[in-house]
Amino acid sequence: MIKIRERLYISYLFIATLIVIPASMFLSFYIRFNFIPAPKGIPDIHQYILFFIVAFLVHEFILYLQGFFKFKLKKGVLDTLYEVFFNYFSTIFIALAFFSYLRSYNFINYEISHKFLLVYFVIGIVCLSATERFFRFILKKSYQNPKNRRKGLIIGFNETGKKLSEKLLKYKDWGIDIIGFIDEGKSNEVFKGISVIGDYENLEDIIINYNVKDVFITIPLKDYDRIIELIRIANKNLAEIKIVPDIIHLLSIKAELQHIEDIPIINLNDIPLKGWKAISKRILDLSLSFIGLIFLLPVFVIIAILIKLTSEGPVFYLQERVGIDGKVFKIIKFRTMVKDAEKDRGPVWSPTSDDPRITKIGRFLRKYSIDELPQLINVLKGEMSLVGPRPERPVFVEKFKKELPHYMLRHKVKAGMTGWAQVHGLRGNTSIDDRVKYDLYYIENWTLKLDLKILWMTFLRLGFVDPNL
Repeated sequence: MIKIRERLYISYLFIATLIVIPASMFLSFYIRFNFIPAPKGIPDIHQYILFFIVAFLVHEFILYLQGFFKFKLKKGVLDTLYEVFFNYFSTIFIALAFFSYLRSYNFINYEISHKFLLVYFVIGIVCLSATERFFRFILKKSYQNPKNRRKGLIIGFNETGKKLSEKLLKYKDWGIDIIGFIDEGKSNEVFKGISVIGDYENLEDIIINYNVKDVFITIPLKDYDRIIELIRIANKNLAEIKIVPDIIHLLSIKAELQHIEDIPIINLNDIPLKGWKAISKRILDLSLSFIGLIFLLPVFVIIAILIKLTSEGPVFYLQERVGIDGKVFKIIKFRTMVKDAEKDRGPVWSPTSDDPRITKIGRFLRKYSIDELPQLINVLKGEMSLVGPRPERPVFVEKFKKELPHYMLRHKVKAGMTGWAQVHGLRGNTSIDDRVKYDLYYIENWTLKLDLKILWMTFLRLGFVDPNL
């Protein structure tokens, strides 16, 4: 029932965008040319039809890439506004570039009014955001209706069962009310206000008496015979069965259920960053790194001169780092230490401010992460991304992967110039365990919006400043 309702929500939202986006275009045209002075005259609306078609297609494509049509329990007003803002900004930029190309080859001989684009930008964001929030409000209201809520039962008063109950209590809008746990020999025990209301043998009576519609089985998979019997009882009483495997504690990245014909397969450590999502991330990397290198070229020249004037040695420093799939690549940095700095001491993880090997100009470059800017070349080459887990040297990767069982999962995606851990202050000589937690959160929850948020936070929170120097 819940899945059906979510599918209806997604279907209705998609259909609504097919109406709202074109309607906002025509409304914007009407407002622009009827309420705002037009010195060049009012154009024939037919001239704008091609723009409407191109913009509409781009809108829908970007909405798909953003995961706009996927139901997400935790999505606030600001999340919606951010998504829609980025969608309209990108669409107008792409559409303008396309029409500039058409005009340059004389395929068309008119311009799209900039005031129209401004009006469209504002009205479009308001209309689409309001539409998404309206359908979410309707869905939420439908879940709040007692007739649409379902009774749920958790089998297994254990760590997994308790964790599941916390999530279901947190997301009441999902439409499930947990009436209790059942487990052997734990009657009347309570967790977060939810009691153990019976043993396994009471399952059928509880389903009937409480009208239970959803049964969550969280007992260990080793109790195979018992699980089969519980499933048989639940099936007999038309309750939906959901198995939450006790191996959940082994998962640090989201799992995905796949099928090979009629055989279900659980794909552990699946990542969302693939397909069109990976392509959109690569497009962002290429465009921003290319623009960044062009604008920073004069800065690079000045830094190169300062490095050469203040110490012997090359301008750039190439260092081996471990990237995606555990492959080693050479990261490019401005040299901040004396020549042959590791000849005597060897590799040092996160040098401190009093390290005598750091040059005067190098200390400044390291503090403000200016030495990292040449990594834009690594991004352009495809060895890194603008956003991702920071890459470590092979010697430290070997050390950390022995100490932290989930450490290597960071290498499921490209290493980044900045990351979720860095914008939360985890850089330099900070806990590697905490960094891994933030890196895995990033991998599990990746969206293009999250990448843009991290880039913005890097500057907003001065995430590029090393407090240890």
